[in-house]
Amino acid sequence: MDRQKAVGVVLLGLIGLYFALQGREEASPPSGPASSPREERVGGEGGECLARVRVAALGYQEVRLEVEGQAWTLRLSWPGGGLQVETPRVCSGGECKVPIPPGVRPVEVRLDGCPPLVLGE
Repeated sequence: MDRQKAVGVVLLGLIGLYFALQGREEASPPSGPASSPREERVGGEGGECLARVRVAALGYQEVRLEVEGQAWTLRLSWPGGGLQVETPRVCSGGECKVPIPPGVRPVEVRLDGCPPLVLGE
């Protein structure tokens, strides 16, 4: 019984060591790439166009976009108003849904430094 206990403790220790080393290996790579997107983001906000609107639809109370590429800021403007949102708040999986006041027309849509797209003219 004591021999089985000793073998069990050794196996348990090896399993714990294995997972401890796995955690260290996984923690190291994300720290490197995490600094790169911040650098790209600062450059991207300066007026570059790294995204493309594939599909755009203007509803009664929302704008829907299907976007390819990277964008950090989405600006909407209409007669008498507008709004600016960060894309992670309104976009998921390449699809963006932004609520707008009911019935506003036309709506100008701009992703970062990309040319504007006018909907509802």
